[in-house]
Amino acid sequence: MVAAPMTLNDPSAFKTFLSPGQRFLASDLVTARGTHEVTVDRLVIDDYGFLHVTLRTDEGREISAFAEQIEYAIAEGDLSPIGTPMLFSVC
Repeated sequence: MVAAPMTLNDPSAFKTFLSPGQRFLASDLVTARGTHEVTVDRLVIDDYGFLHVTLRTDEGREISAFAEQIEYAIAEGDLSPIGTPMLFSVC
C-alpha cells in the first residue's frame, strides 16, 4: 500500500502552534501607542490550501502573512512571545 502524498492543497498537511489571542512584540514595528505589540487575530486557509495568519496591532491595523513566515519571524527573534513564564533556577 502506498501512502498518498501530502500536497500544499491539503489543509490538514500543515500544522502550526499559532492560535488566535497569542501576543507578540514585533522588534521592527512602530505603533501609535509605542507598544510594538501584535496579536494573532485569525487563521484562514485559502482556496489553495495555504494557511494565512492575520496579526492585529494595538491600534487596529491588520498585517497578514503566511503561517510559515510568522513562525520563521518567531524563530529568528523578530517576534517575541508576550506572557510566557520566565524560567530560572534557584541556587
